[in-house]
Amino acid sequence: MTISPVALALIGIGATVLGAVLAMISTLISTRMTQRATRDRESDFKVWERRADAIEEAHRKMLALGNARDLAWQRREVPTNLSPQGFDSGHQDEQFRLVVTKLMLYTTDELVEAYQASNTAFLKSILAIQMLELALAETGGPQATRRRDINLRAPVAAQAVADSQAADERLAAALRESALLGLTPERQRR
Repeated sequence: MTISPVALALIGIGATVLGAVLAMISTLISTRMTQRATRDRESDFKVWERRADAIEEAHRKMLALGNARDLAWQRREVPTNLSPQGFDSGHQDEQFRLVVTKLMLYTTDELVEAYQASNTAFLKSILAIQMLELALAETGGPQATRRRDINLRAPVAAQAVADSQAADERLAAALRESALLGLTPERQRR
């Protein structure tokens, strides 16, 4: 059986059309996959930017509170602009809640717990320093009672400050760990 020139031309045209259709389909699939990969990469980058922002805010807050605590301990006096009531869990300011919300949305549970523990330890240290400040400022009453109050409150304040510094170190370690780009998917919050 012989193939006529017309049939051969039709087969050639059909093969060319089929090749063009297959090339077009593969181009569309390739373009779609590239777009999806780009979108996913951009989405991951946006989440990372938000995570980094939350980590930076938590670190700035930790440093500010740590400096205030250390200054208060050094002077044995709580600054007037630093109210322990502002750090009580029932009266926490909007900035604290915003940082916790960002940490909860974009970081790990361990980091959220470390941040809250650091703030709780800070509050305890400020309250202990305030109690020591009151004992040091007391002028009335017998001298022995005053000295006894100071001797009782000074070690409590020193321990509270040490505990707060240790909580800050744990928070700093958790911040560094969370800042790593390669968090495993099961530890990531979405």
